Amino acid sequence: MTSNAAFQTRYVTALQKQTRTAEPPPSDALSCPYCSHRGRIFQTESQLFDHATVDHASIVQAMEPDQARAQLRDAALRMKGVTDLSSEATAGGGSTPDLTTLSLEQAKGRHSPSGKKRPAESDLHARRGKAPSHVEIYDPDFPRDIPHTVVPERTRSKLKDTRPFDPTKASKSRGTASPHLSTTEPSSEWSLDANRSQIHSQQVPQSPTRPLPHRGPAAQTYTAKPAAPAPPQRQPGINEIQRYDQRYPGLLLQPDSRPISQEQLASEVKSIYAGLTMVETKCIHVDRAQAAALQDDSESNTKLASDHWQALIALHRTLLHEHHDFFLASQHPSASPALRRLAAKYSMPARMWKHGIHSFLELLRRRLPESIDYMLAFIYLAYQMMALLYETVPAFEDTWIECLGDLGRYRMAIEDEDIRDRETWAGVARSWYSKAADKNPSVGRLYHHLAILARPNALQQLYYYARSLTCVKPFPSARESILTLLDPILGRSNASYSHALPIDTSFIQAHGVLFGKISAERFEDARLAFQSQLDNHIGRVTAKWKEQGVHIAVTNIAGLFDYGHNDSILRQIFVLHDKQRTCPASAASQSDDESRSPSPVEQDPSLASITELEVPAKLDTLASDFTFSRAYLLTMTTLELVLRRIGDKNVLPHVHVLLSFLSSLASIKYVAHLIDHAPWTEIVSFLNTLLKSERPEQIIAGTVFPTEQVDNLPLPEDYLIRGQIWSQWYFPDNWFAREHDEEDRYLELASTIKSRTERVLHLGHHLATFDRWISYDSNSHTFSTLHSDSSAE
Repeated sequence: MTSNAAFQTRYVTALQKQTRTAEPPPSDALSCPYCSHRGRIFQTESQLFDHATVDHASIVQAMEPDQARAQLRDAALRMKGVTDLSSEATAGGGSTPDLTTLSLEQAKGRHSPSGKKRPAESDLHARRGKAPSHVEIYDPDFPRDIPHTVVPERTRSKLKDTRPFDPTKASKSRGTASPHLSTTEPSSEWSLDANRSQIHSQQVPQSPTRPLPHRGPAAQTYTAKPAAPAPPQRQPGINEIQRYDQRYPGLLLQPDSRPISQEQLASEVKSIYAGLTMVETKCIHVDRAQAAALQDDSESNTKLASDHWQALIALHRTLLHEHHDFFLASQHPSASPALRRLAAKYSMPARMWKHGIHSFLELLRRRLPESIDYMLAFIYLAYQMMALLYETVPAFEDTWIECLGDLGRYRMAIEDEDIRDRETWAGVARSWYSKAADKNPSVGRLYHHLAILARPNALQQLYYYARSLTCVKPFPSARESILTLLDPILGRSNASYSHALPIDTSFIQAHGVLFGKISAERFEDARLAFQSQLDNHIGRVTAKWKEQGVHIAVTNIAGLFDYGHNDSILRQIFVLHDKQRTCPASAASQSDDESRSPSPVEQDPSLASITELEVPAKLDTLASDFTFSRAYLLTMTTLELVLRRIGDKNVLPHVHVLLSFLSSLASIKYVAHLIDHAPWTEIVSFLNTLLKSERPEQIIAGTVFPTEQVDNLPLPEDYLIRGQIWSQWYFPDNWFAREHDEEDRYLELASTIKSRTERVLHLGHHLATFDRWISYDSNSHTFSTLHSDSSAE
């Protein structure tokens, strides 16, 4: 209430300082002589007497009605003769303020570089009329039972009565030049009191007496006087037509928006962009100057004053607001396609993040701990702006989501006092990144961010780094970030995996040796240490190994792709195969290719590629490659150990991922021979055991993804492998269109285990169709091996 009163005081003061342009009240208007501020003006004597009966009952009740009426009229006439009705008390300083230009803050003009004043926000809609003065006119045409909402920037019309407007009755007047009569709406500081005095302005013939409001010790009654002659009838205003509908009595409808021309919109965008570039240039200059000063200043001169920090925050806040205005105008529903493309053409989202947020955050980060309070304030400010853009500008939703994740990660990183707040903001950032990854599963950058948030879970962190490097669009910087995890293995750091289990440490060590190409002996020691603990570990953690098994499988596969190295031969072959699937070999075969499914995501043109003629030489090199040969050994021997746990449902996710990878390799003629040494004997035994618990005649006949089943939804591990270079053809189109919520997608229900079992059997049947490694007998419903060498050793 205190803040509201202060606001009202500032508002009235601002109104009183406006230039006087108001018309005086009518010459026959009467002012109440008993009101201390003399701000009540009434059009008729009856209205004045009704007001006195309600608000000044103690004076009126002491006299007879006729005597009271005469005394009230004489006192009003005497005051009218000596008082100017357009004084400051009644007319707010004798002015009719234009509320479109009224501000409670110091006026700030916005000009373009050419010197022209920037168009106001109101130009986006239409020129608004003058707002009314705050003289309170007692008007019976303004009923009290209509919902009252103060709209200070628009002229509003008064209602004739409380009944909903019937458009059919006013259709005849639409062709006239001015069918609606409008009156102004009071907006003074005394509006609330004046409105209270109008409670009896609408006379009710059916009820000649009614109680007075509780203004004294007891309620009183009075006899209603005949109503004054009604003013001339008028048609309802345009706002009334929009706000009420007789079909929905008592419901306030949303008003129609006013159209805006393309010229107005283009002019507004041009004006906003001119101001935006000025502020952006200033931000770039200031940030660079501060960064240079930070490097040159001595220890004693590095601190900045509080007002200096506040000025920097205000400057960057202004740039964010300018960007917000630009996006709202350029992405307006009435904007033309050319106008909507401007934001992307000039890289406005990236410029907003780089110059409006990121550069300043880095400056604040380098000034820690002295800048901690200012950094917190700016992070909250930027987060609110990004959340607002996320709600209002959906055209760049993916960018806003990632920016919100980045801001959450900054907030998490600077939290050192409360571990709960740190975990909370880590969860916020993880949620935004996961949402972004759902929309763009093939972008490796997002999994790199999730890897940073996975600390101190070393196994999960390694999985996210591996996934980032084997995406369709890999994130090369993850090769540098992964070193922070592998530095203890490579001998570059004294850190240790204090939070990791011994089996996880051995697994990370094996991949650290492969990543750094250190020595075969160290790799073999780490591999044997990991696999010697694997069986007991799976039996101990039980259901937790469902997710851990997927992490291990994806990381092992990343080793086959040389951890995202640009010269990875296996990646180059996959890219070549993708081009052959999507590009027509000749003009004659163009019609055939139109029926083929396109590549889910375009490949990064910066990555190295090969031609079909180069494949044999590349495969010879791949066979002797240090990383590939040992990563292949680690992958296949781990799968062999897992397959020996026959009947354990917790190993099914790991088996599912590896069989889908083998299926992808089998579909590419160049690398199909690479899976000759897979553990086919163990695969056949595992599949035959699964068949005993199912009805093979109903399962095997179907496809890998039986989309005709309504309840067939993605498995939890489907979300953990999509977007990979090897899984982009595995899932059918729109497979994730009916995806679960983020909280439900990883639930292990009975139906989930059944769907996973069927998927594994379908994959086994698909591999059997190649007639190269295993076969399937439809009569006995059993699998058998065809390959003589079933060991990866």
